[in-house]
Amino acid sequence: MRQKRRRKSLFLRRALLLAAAAVLIGVSVRAAPLAGRWAVSAVSAVFTSVEESKTLSRDLAALAQEEPRAQAILENRSGYPDDLLSMLCRNPEMLDFVLGYPEYRGETLGDSVGETAKGTFPLLLQYDPRWGYAAYADNIVAVNGCGPTCLSMAIAGLTGEDVTPAVVADYAAREGYYAAGQGTSWSLMAEGCAAFGLAGKELPLSQGVMEKALREGAVIVCSMGPGDFTTGGHFILITGAADGGFSVNDPNSSERSARLWEYDTLAPQIKNLWALRAA
Repeated sequence: MRQKRRRKSLFLRRALLLAAAAVLIGVSVRAAPLAGRWAVSAVSAVFTSVEESKTLSRDLAALAQEEPRAQAILENRSGYPDDLLSMLCRNPEMLDFVLGYPEYRGETLGDSVGETAKGTFPLLLQYDPRWGYAAYADNIVAVNGCGPTCLSMAIAGLTGEDVTPAVVADYAAREGYYAAGQGTSWSLMAEGCAAFGLAGKELPLSQGVMEKALREGAVIVCSMGPGDFTTGGHFILITGAADGGFSVNDPNSSERSARLWEYDTLAPQIKNLWALRAA
């Protein structure tokens, strides 16, 4: 009898274990597609981060050899966000700004873009100390504020109003035109610009259409993919056309803003574009 009871007990325990396993398997099967995607992404992100970290260290060391003042940044690397340091390595003209980051992070040091006039589109750089240290959602204007900076330039030239990139960034973050980890929403250019007296209209990618919009007094905001202007995503402002090329205000580079760009060079990199006019 004892042996029978023991066998029965073992049978019941096995049955319960199998039932529990079946439930777990069912849950796992349903969850697998989502969990799998996240798991692969997480592993890839960690691996990429490690590789990028090594590359960034090498790039900073090379910069410090050319510019001794960068040695202070290399020695205190943990005090700076990696994305800001990556920008510095690609654009050494940011050195003074980056050196000031530990002291001024989160602060707005100026409330004016300078003298403005209708028809004149000043080149504003997102890492200008007057607004570059200001917070923009989950980062600072210098790092992720290319959209607000482009809009600030457009406001200055189309309306003559003095509105800094920090003011536009604050509005964009407050009104939901920024998504963490993704950047400024395209809808800021089509809809959000109305808060600053502008009207935005999406354009087809066409040299003729772009040149016509510029002749009629508009400026063009372009969302750029990887290429000459960015390794990920970026906004630039096209302010005119001349000699078969387009003049560009790149909020992340005075060097790239000092030349004309041919349509055939820009077109493959443009993800979307909008004509901005005074409303």
